[in-house]
Amino acid sequence: MTAPTATAPDREQPEGPEPGDPVEEGTGTAAVADAFDEDVLPSPPGATGALLRSLLMPMKARVAVTVLLLLLQQAAVQAGPLLVAYAIDHAVPALRDDDHGPLIAVGAGYLLCSLAAGGLQYAFIAAAARVSQDVLLDLRGRIFRHAQALSVDFHERYTSGRLISRSTTDVESLRELLDEGLQELVTVILSFVYIAALLLWLDLGLGAVAVASFVPLYALVRLYQRRAGRVYRQRSTAIAAVIVKFVETMNGIRPVRAFRREAVNDADFAVLNHRHERTNGDALLEMARYVVGSRLVANTAVAGIVLWGAYRVADGTLALGVLAAAVLYLRRLYDPIDRLGMFLNSYQSAAASLEKIAGLLAQTPSVPEPTAPKELPPLESEHPGREVVFDSVSFGYRTGGEVLPRFELTLPAGQTVAVVGSTGAGKSTLAKLLARFYDPSAGRVLLDGTDLRDLAVPELRRGVVMVTQEAFLFSGTVADNIAIGRPEATREEIERAAKA
Repeated sequence: MTAPTATAPDREQPEGPEPGDPVEEGTGTAAVADAFDEDVLPSPPGATGALLRSLLMPMKARVAVTVLLLLLQQAAVQAGPLLVAYAIDHAVPALRDDDHGPLIAVGAGYLLCSLAAGGLQYAFIAAAARVSQDVLLDLRGRIFRHAQALSVDFHERYTSGRLISRSTTDVESLRELLDEGLQELVTVILSFVYIAALLLWLDLGLGAVAVASFVPLYALVRLYQRRAGRVYRQRSTAIAAVIVKFVETMNGIRPVRAFRREAVNDADFAVLNHRHERTNGDALLEMARYVVGSRLVANTAVAGIVLWGAYRVADGTLALGVLAAAVLYLRRLYDPIDRLGMFLNSYQSAAASLEKIAGLLAQTPSVPEPTAPKELPPLESEHPGREVVFDSVSFGYRTGGEVLPRFELTLPAGQTVAVVGSTGAGKSTLAKLLARFYDPSAGRVLLDGTDLRDLAVPELRRGVVMVTQEAFLFSGTVADNIAIGRPEATREEIERAAKA
C-alpha cells in the first residue's frame, strides 16, 4: 500500500495510554496492576525445574559419564586414610622385623591412588566443562530466539535492559553453578557417603558419632537456604534495575543531554546502585553466618571424637591406626562444608536467575501465527497497492482504556492516505494494527479481503511494511541494512533499491 492523501477517520477517540505510560489519577482510567512491573514474570508451576530438565535431557549420557568419573575420582581420593591406617597398624610393625614389603605396598598404593585421582579429576573437569558450555549455549540461544518471537506489546512493556540482564547476568549465575557449584555438591555428597561408610566400617562408635554430627549441620543448611533465597532474589532484581537504568539512559542520551537530566539521572542511579550494594552485603552476611556456624559445629565434633578416641586407644579398645584414619576422614568430612556453603551461594543466585529466565521463556506471543495460513490473492492490476479494510475494529492496550471503539475505514488499493490528528488520537495505533503488531480486541483488519490473522508473517510483510520516522541502523554496512529484509539480495538489487 502506498501513501496518497485522504482524510482521517471522521471521529477519532482519545487514545489510551501506550504501554509503559503511567496512568494518572482522576482520568477515569482504572489503575491495573501489571505483572511486567515486577522483575520476575509469571510462569506456570514447575517451569523452572522443567527448563533445567529440558536443558540437561539432550546430554544425559554425558552427564552420567561425568558423574561416573567423579565417583571413581572420589574412591581414589578416599583410599588414602585407609592406607595410612594399614601402614600404622601393620607396615610399621613389619618394618621392625625387617619386612619392607607392606610399607612398599602402601607407598605404591598411595602413589597409584594419587595418579588415578589426578587423571580422573582432569577428565571430570573436561567433561563437566563441555556439558556446562553446551547448556549455556542452548540457553542463550533460547532466550535470543524467544525474545525475537515475542510480540511488540511485550517489548514495549518489558525493557531491553531486563532482556540484557536475563541473557548476561542471569546466564552467568547459572554458569557459576554449573562450572563450580555442582562439582562441589556432588563432591560433598560422595565424601559424606564414602567417609560415613568407611568410619562405620572402621569403628561403629566413631562412625555413629560422626554421622550424628551432621544433624545440626543439616539444620544450618536449611536455615541458610530459607534466609538466603529471599536475599538472592532481591540481589538479582537489584542487579537488573542497575542494568535497566544504565541501558535506558545510554539509549536516550540525546534527550538526557538536551534536557540536562544528568544530575537527576546520577541521583536515580546512585539509589539503585546503593540498593545493589546493600543486597550484596546482605548475601555476604548470610554466607558468613553459615560458615561460622558450620565450622563451630564441625570443630566441636572433631574435638569430641578425638578426645573420646584417645581414651579408647589408651585403654586398648581402639587401634591407633584406626584413630589416625578416623581423624583424617573427619577432616575430609568437614572440610567440604565451606565448599558446600559456596555451592549454596551459587545455587541461590542461580535459582533466582533461572526463575526469571523461566518466566521470560514462559511468555507466549499475543499475536500468534495462524494454524492454517493463507496466501494473499494475486494483484488485480500492475499498479502496487492492496485494499485495506478496518471492519468494526475495536482496540485497547492492556495497560489502558479503549482506543478505537468500533472503528470503520476502507482504503482503496493504490491510494496514498495521510492520517491527521492530535497527539493521542490513535494514528500510530492504526499503523500498528495494519502491521499486525497487535490484534484488534474485536472486528477484523482485512488486506484484499484476507484477515491479517490468517496470514503468516512473511506473507503479511510482502503486503504491509512499516517505515518508521526514525531509521535504525544495525551493525554492518549500509548495504547490509538495505538488504535487512532480504539477506539473499544481490549487489545489483541492493544498488537499485538505494537509488529508488
